[in-house]
Amino acid sequence: MISYTDSEVRTFHPLCEKALTQAIAALGLSSIYEAKHHVYTGSLEMDYVVINKTTGKYLCVIEVKRTPSDVQSTRYQFQAQSYVQSNMAVTEKPFYIITNLEKLISFRYDVHKPSVHQQVLEPGLENVCDFSADDENSIVNKLALVFQRLLDDFINNRYTELTTLDNFLTCMKSTLPNNREWKSKMAMLLYEYIRGAFHAVHKPAPTITYSVSTFAGDVQQICIEANRVDFDGIFAYNAADYLPRVSLTNKLLSDLYKYGEANISGDAIADSLHEMLSESSRHDGEVATDPELANLAATMAKMINGNLSANKKICDPAAGSGSLISSAMKVFNINGNQVVANDINPKLIELLSLRLGLNNPITINKSNAPVVTTKDILSFVPSDFNDVEVVLLNPPFVAGINCVNRKAPFISFIQRTKGSPSDTGVGQQNLGAVFLETVCCLMPTGTTIVCIFPKAQLVERGNEAIAFREMLLNIFGLQCIFNYPGKGLFESVSEETCILVGKKDQPASTVKIFSSDVAVADIDLHALEAYSGVYNSLAFDYITPDIEARQISYAQLQAKLNDGWRVVCSEMSEAIIYIDNNIVRNAIMTYLPNTTQMFRKGQVGVNGGSDLLFFDSFDELYSKYISQVTLDEGMRNADRDDFILNTGDSKFLNFNSIPSSLSTAIISDYMSMTRPAKQQQRKVKTVTEWEKITKKDGTIRFPANSILLPTKLRRNGRVYVSAVSMYVSTNFTVYSYQTLTEAQVIGSYMTTVFYQLECEVASKDHSGMRKSELRDAKMTHVPDYNMLSQNQIRQILSEIPNITFKDLNNPTITHMDEIWAEILFGANASNKLEEAIRLQRFLANRRNPLS
Repeated sequence: MISYTDSEVRTFHPLCEKALTQAIAALGLSSIYEAKHHVYTGSLEMDYVVINKTTGKYLCVIEVKRTPSDVQSTRYQFQAQSYVQSNMAVTEKPFYIITNLEKLISFRYDVHKPSVHQQVLEPGLENVCDFSADDENSIVNKLALVFQRLLDDFINNRYTELTTLDNFLTCMKSTLPNNREWKSKMAMLLYEYIRGAFHAVHKPAPTITYSVSTFAGDVQQICIEANRVDFDGIFAYNAADYLPRVSLTNKLLSDLYKYGEANISGDAIADSLHEMLSESSRHDGEVATDPELANLAATMAKMINGNLSANKKICDPAAGSGSLISSAMKVFNINGNQVVANDINPKLIELLSLRLGLNNPITINKSNAPVVTTKDILSFVPSDFNDVEVVLLNPPFVAGINCVNRKAPFISFIQRTKGSPSDTGVGQQNLGAVFLETVCCLMPTGTTIVCIFPKAQLVERGNEAIAFREMLLNIFGLQCIFNYPGKGLFESVSEETCILVGKKDQPASTVKIFSSDVAVADIDLHALEAYSGVYNSLAFDYITPDIEARQISYAQLQAKLNDGWRVVCSEMSEAIIYIDNNIVRNAIMTYLPNTTQMFRKGQVGVNGGSDLLFFDSFDELYSKYISQVTLDEGMRNADRDDFILNTGDSKFLNFNSIPSSLSTAIISDYMSMTRPAKQQQRKVKTVTEWEKITKKDGTIRFPANSILLPTKLRRNGRVYVSAVSMYVSTNFTVYSYQTLTEAQVIGSYMTTVFYQLECEVASKDHSGMRKSELRDAKMTHVPDYNMLSQNQIRQILSEIPNITFKDLNNPTITHMDEIWAEILFGANASNKLEEAIRLQRFLANRRNPLS
């Protein structure tokens, strides 16, 4: 039998292909059309297309998912739609289908009706088969019949567009400023949606007897009728929260009834509303959880916790519209009264109520309902969660610098609750970390806590990340980590995430690390749950075709708190071993800070104003004052392709060298200038504040013979040696030497694949960018200049004019690589160099895939 946790590619795709092939044959069209698997449109990979063999054009696109909720997911529907948009030049007919084999929805793309809701075709959600009753042959045969009908309709342009959500979403968006109007119209419209869905489910689902028009706009009566079933988040009536009466068009109400009848599930409408509500809240860290990721998180929770104990509950204290908690109900197979959900946003709780009620229409009722609250998490006390055994959490993630005031109450709450200072309340800690610690403080000892969190926190070297990892090992009670590709998840968020699983105050002696390179949607969760073998303690090893895993001792992770847990990143494991064996232990090599006492990050722009200090940034300002000032060399960006710098890329104005009156005039003109729309706008500062900043930055001038190492690189491994003194921006870390020769020799090594590979390991992946702060660069290794022979130095210097920067994604061996390979490895130079090139290419393309 097919399971929702089976592999999408290995199980669902072959059955879909069989059904498509069978349908084409049944129509007698095998000589004209064929089903093709994994066809690319640009950089996008389509699951299936039905293609005309003669013209090469596509009759339709088919996107395969695993669960009914995925089929109704607005995000996945947009994904399928994007394929057709990209294919218009090779499109025979603009139809597309999304199916999990069991359920199916068909669409017709129309550029004049851009929303997927406008493109749904009748009858909407189709029931194809039943995984609980049908074997694979039955599934293929039933799906083939549906495909046969649809393909025939598509070829002959037979289609009818279904009622859409567009008018509903427009109506609800107009009510956002008025909470009473929002709640009243939401109650009235969702009453009809739920009534239609319940009518489609039939017995033994509950029923809502009357049409909403029966109540003549009486909102209280509407709420009373619907609340008999449940849906407290929407229909728990309080006169202060609702308008007495609401009038809506019969057409809109009828459309919602029909849409509910065609879709049944609450996922589509909840996802659509959540997307609308989150448009203005993403800066607060509010992002909906991807449904496939929610399934993986819930599966990990069950693997660590086991089945839910009697009289115990699952909780999401920041539940949003309920994606995580809805997945947990399915994975744990629990009733509504075993669920506790909270979110501070009352509008999201309404969506959660709708999602849970419609996804569980037979089991959820007034006597078997979840506990749903709309509270600030800081208003809870530990006793509120005495019966909670499992927590699932996607905490709000906001960078520390943007949430200083928002964090403070959490840090105070943690100290009051546990009687000691917050573990995570250090420096510019992000909001998600203190939120997670808050949740830990509230939960009983031994509670299984599953959290989706940015992966960077596991490897960064800052004090904030160190404090977070220490909290994970202790109060969180880390049990396992699951790493997965970020592609397609949290599309409004640049950070890759991982799943962390802990047991409150009960850390594991060995932590299991799971890693998968396939998309989350295709991870075989059934195989993962079924695995009962051993875990390698020395290296990653495949435990299923999709997943590699290992275990790492608590002591090992504790020892790596300060340096970061790169050991949990399977993609780095080979490179880590290579660097350790061949670079760290090489007698010629030493830590970069051991080669000079003069190193720091570039200063210019640390407090803003880089476009003022690099004085040629604004033509107008430059032209007006160039005759009155003397400018120095400055280096602002890592765009030059010259290894030796005899000039900078900008001209720097040292405000310490000009009269105060001229300084004031320049700054005043600068403040009046408007930057281009795409550039970050300046924080408003006074003339006095700008004078203080500019004069401070003018005191940090780096001498000649300095190496400039970019803090952010994507594809080109640039490194510069400055032959002149210059002012340097925060885009570089700088290392100054006594002689130009020493700087050139060490800098030349930094251009090689060996150093670039170590930087891939030592740095942070930030949205495909290799980000290396001073604390990261300090952990890298370079040659000890004093251990080189004069002959080796001459050989290196003779090759300096030929240095080219490494294409990190497609590195080739240069003569400088060969010189350093010979110095470091002697007879093994060729093998070591080829291995480094392979690993560099692998890591760079993993970090920054080329389309």
